[in-house]
Amino acid sequence: MNIRRTTALLAAVALASSLAGCASESPAAEASTTTIEFGLPTNMGANNSPMAVAEAMGYFAEEGLKVDIVVTGDSTSIVQGIDSGSLDIGSTPPEPILQAMTKGSDLQLVYNYIRKQTGSLAVLADSPIQSLDDFRGAVIGQASLGTSNMLLSEGILASAGLTPDVDYSHLAVGTGAAALQALKGGQVDALSLWDTEYAAFEAQGTPLRYFTTDEVASLFSTTYFTSAEYAADNAATIEGFGRAMAKATLFTATNPEAALRIMYDEYPDTLVAGNSIDDQLAIDLVALERRIELLTAGDPQASGTWGAYDESALKAWAAFALDAGIIDSAVDAVAAAPGTFVEAYNDFDGDAVISEAKNGSAAE
Repeated sequence: MNIRRTTALLAAVALASSLAGCASESPAAEASTTTIEFGLPTNMGANNSPMAVAEAMGYFAEEGLKVDIVVTGDSTSIVQGIDSGSLDIGSTPPEPILQAMTKGSDLQLVYNYIRKQTGSLAVLADSPIQSLDDFRGAVIGQASLGTSNMLLSEGILASAGLTPDVDYSHLAVGTGAAALQALKGGQVDALSLWDTEYAAFEAQGTPLRYFTTDEVASLFSTTYFTSAEYAADNAATIEGFGRAMAKATLFTATNPEAALRIMYDEYPDTLVAGNSIDDQLAIDLVALERRIELLTAGDPQASGTWGAYDESALKAWAAFALDAGIIDSAVDAVAAAPGTFVEAYNDFDGDAVISEAKNGSAAE
């Protein structure tokens, strides 16, 4: 798996080979490999560790796939990439997808990755903000001004009758240490990030309080999507990608420590300078274990529903987006997520993956 930014290309390292037990591919195998250009809005980290697992354990290779990850820094660019054909599959929460659909984009939701909502507004535990009404006049820190979390926070605050750029403002503060410093230093009054970021902050000793609504809390979060044309022409590719991610998510849920160690070896820049691996592992485990609860909500392994969308959840997203002013006209989210590939996603030996994950604890 390659992560492509404007300046960096990260290569797989020894742990991936020893865990996956895969030899170098022959020229014939390489010729039959399908490359997927995959859009990711955030850098590799604990929240994305299943993707590192899918590569290291050979799950993508078993499907004849090579995945190039294109880190965009925002969700809007991913939607634009799918529309233009420069990206094949993208990852983002639904807000920018639904917006694009109202403007004529023919997009298809193909894999429900994070099955419960990750986003909310967070303030320091001693913040004077006690209710959504108290966000009037606040500055809200966003990872970027093109992130889907900004749209989500606007939807949450719309429930209190607050309007962006009138009643409150946004400021791009990034993620990780930079975002936390902006909050602690008073540059922003609140953050609009996601579960793993907040869990890491709290693991480092910064208690937070959270704001959302019951409606938002019930929504699914990050989804994989593509164009309707790509889905129609590349069914086997999408099925293989989703099956590999289902396996990798099951592996990660079974042995999160092994998943993180794989990620550190695959992507050394996920290690924070000055932290020992053990210190970082302690922080990242807290974040990843919180994420696993959302990745496995509804027990998709037992129910055979990896990647599946619930029709009521799709309708709830479309209704929330319209009511909150995220979109200005109704969309048919159910039609955009036909569930065509779900049976194929779940066609694998889960016991074998669980066994691999348990054995993965020796990969140090």
